[in-house]
Amino acid sequence: MNVDRVMDRIRPTRGEGEVVIPWAEGNGLWRSIEEAVVGLAGADAITFFVLNPYACDSAEGLSLRIGHPLSRLKPALDRLVERGLLNAVELGDVRVYELTRDPCRRQTLQQYVFWLREGYHWARMVMDQEGLRGVG
Repeated sequence: MNVDRVMDRIRPTRGEGEVVIPWAEGNGLWRSIEEAVVGLAGADAITFFVLNPYACDSAEGLSLRIGHPLSRLKPALDRLVERGLLNAVELGDVRVYELTRDPCRRQTLQQYVFWLREGYHWARMVMDQEGLRGVG
């Protein structure tokens, strides 16, 4: 069996133009997500947006929704924007965040959130420890 046939079997198409990239190994996005999502605030923010892909909210609103202090959430949101995983729009004096519109990045984020949810307790413990090391 040739490599193209194998790849077609593990890379099912989702919709017109969207292809699943198995765990984003070949495109560097997985590493980019891991570097951007440091601690629970980042993980919970990206999970919120993946589960609510049309949501838009300010850092203050997200802080209330996902239960993280603004002091930990704001840097996490900034990292996610810098990596192109979230978009930020200035509406007057309020910065509003939304999930990226890039289909490849969205698919990779969905896979990442699936991974987080599958290993929920383990992943949260590790991220909580990493987040605490970065505080202080």
